[in-house]
Amino acid sequence: MLFFGAVFAILNHGGTWSWWALLWAPLLSIAIGSMAYEWRLLARRQWRMNALEWVFLVTAHVSLAALLAGALGILSR
Repeated sequence: MLFFGAVFAILNHGGTWSWWALLWAPLLSIAIGSMAYEWRLLARRQWRMNALEWVFLVTAHVSLAALLAGALGILSR
């Protein structure tokens, strides 16, 4: 009940962006959770990765950080 009440309050008093926030929040939480899980696995087998895998890993995380910064309005266009 509390969850649906909060969603109703957000949608009732919010604008168009509140709809988008409710739609994308689960996807963002899944992405953050999978990234944390990936880093935990990486700590276990850290030295077994070759240089190309490190480049791909860093590129993926920098891209995710840039995307989130752009979505939150931290980076200007």
